[in-house]
Amino acid sequence: MTVVKKDIKRLCLILAASVLCILSFNLHTAIAKADNIIQGYDSAESLQPGLLVALDKNSSRTVKVLPGADSDHLFGVVVDPTDAPFTLNAESSKVFVATSGSFQALISTTAGIIKPGDFVTISNLSGIAQKANSGQTRILGQAVSGFDGTSNVITTDGNAKIGRIFVQINPQNNPLANNAVLVPSFLKKASNAVAGKSVPAIRIYASLGVFVFAAIVAILVLWSGVRGSLIALGRNPLSRKAIFSGMYKVVFTGIGIFILGLAGVYLLLRV
Repeated sequence: MTVVKKDIKRLCLILAASVLCILSFNLHTAIAKADNIIQGYDSAESLQPGLLVALDKNSSRTVKVLPGADSDHLFGVVVDPTDAPFTLNAESSKVFVATSGSFQALISTTAGIIKPGDFVTISNLSGIAQKANSGQTRILGQAVSGFDGTSNVITTDGNAKIGRIFVQINPQNNPLANNAVLVPSFLKKASNAVAGKSVPAIRIYASLGVFVFAAIVAILVLWSGVRGSLIALGRNPLSRKAIFSGMYKVVFTGIGIFILGLAGVYLLLRV
């Protein structure tokens, strides 16, 4: 009788352990699937899977393609609804967006090749991701697979190759920018637009310094030249032709200095 009781206890323990393992496995699976839930949104434009999107400023239920270099408004990635186990959508939903989970995103080699584990963010191409650096404020997530621009290339944009990789999506502030020099967003966008790529903060501020210096010198030259010419004209009206000729030279000199400054800014940002 004692032996039978012991066998029953052992059987109960085995059954309890089995049930616990099954429940744990199902809970883990449910959590993993829940992480891959996507949601439906409206959109005024046709958005293909893999594009990075931003919420429309006029509606939290509408998304649009994320403008190039605008990491501040990065929201998620357009996905195929068949790629996720669960979808939350309204009847009028036109696109499905993932803000978590592992999904494919369009990626470019604008900032270099992408390796698994690299942080990715928006590139200067609207809706296309790239390898992140300290110049962006937010990231999309971390690359699960890599892209070197030699295989699985979908298209090209100049020297940049574009493909698809899996990304563990988790939009957040860029960890690489924690110790970076802060750059105002308008200045960053302007610099990135001129350079056609993400520009380090040191180059942005160096370019700003060159621009300000050239502008100040040009203004001083123009102001002193025009003022001197007007004073001379008042004192000697008969020399009007010679005075205006000299003033034009000063004006062109000032404009030339400013143009050289702009050229220096362009080279600093592009090189």
